Amino acid sequence: MKNLFLKSIVASLLLVSASFAQTANEIAKKVHDLPSGKTSSYTVSLTLIDKNGKTRNRELVSYFMKEGTTEKTVIVFKTPRDVAGISYLTYDYPDKPDGSTIDSDSWIYLPAMKKVRRVSGSSKDDDFQGTDFTYDDLGTRSLSKDNFALLGSEKVNGVDCWILEAKAKDTKAKVSRRVTWVDKKTFVVQKGEYYDKQNRLQKTLTCESIKQIKGYWATQKMTMTNVQSNHKTIYEIKDQKFDEPVNASFFTVSSLERELVK
Repeated sequence: MKNLFLKSIVASLLLVSASFAQTANEIAKKVHDLPSGKTSSYTVSLTLIDKNGKTRNRELVSYFMKEGTTEKTVIVFKTPRDVAGISYLTYDYPDKPDGSTIDSDSWIYLPAMKKVRRVSGSSKDDDFQGTDFTYDDLGTRSLSKDNFALLGSEKVNGVDCWILEAKAKDTKAKVSRRVTWVDKKTFVVQKGEYYDKQNRLQKTLTCESIKQIKGYWATQKMTMTNVQSNHKTIYEIKDQKFDEPVNASFFTVSSLERELVK
């Protein structure tokens, strides 16, 4: 009788655990699949602040286009002069029907070298051009790269949120896990924490000025702070447009090489 009782308890715990994991996966998918339109474009004002409070300002433009199931994004630095013309192109693909990952294709163009180079998968966790955002942050991370769990719920600035953990399956990943606070109603991320290989808190993300534009949820200001180096990047979006024509030729490697993206 005692063994039967214990087995019943264990079975119940396993069912609860499985349900909890499934819920985490469902939330992660809803965050991943938030509508972003067929096209979009915007200008970004970047402010980099070092540990001494010294600031550097940069401006870039970003274009997005969905072609079939492939999501294409191109980013070009406009100012200042030392980074002007640096451009980044990425193609994000959906996972295969069996759930396996199709790695994104990414290229970066450096005007000083007059050369395009491919960004390898192992470099996706590197900082993007001196900012506190990584190459991976700029694209759409595949769900199959992480194991998800719900850590609970909490309010962020009055918004009721799920606390969602994503642990990288790749044990060599520079970012071992990500914890995000997800709005229970809209599934928009409100803030985040990023942990290094030793599971030490490395960066924090705060999101502000979240609003709807043409029915799409858009975050207009993000601040990524590296708590280990005391460096931060403020990412402010301006003139964001959805479902308006963008130049399809921008999303090619040859356009990067010829510096045609404006």
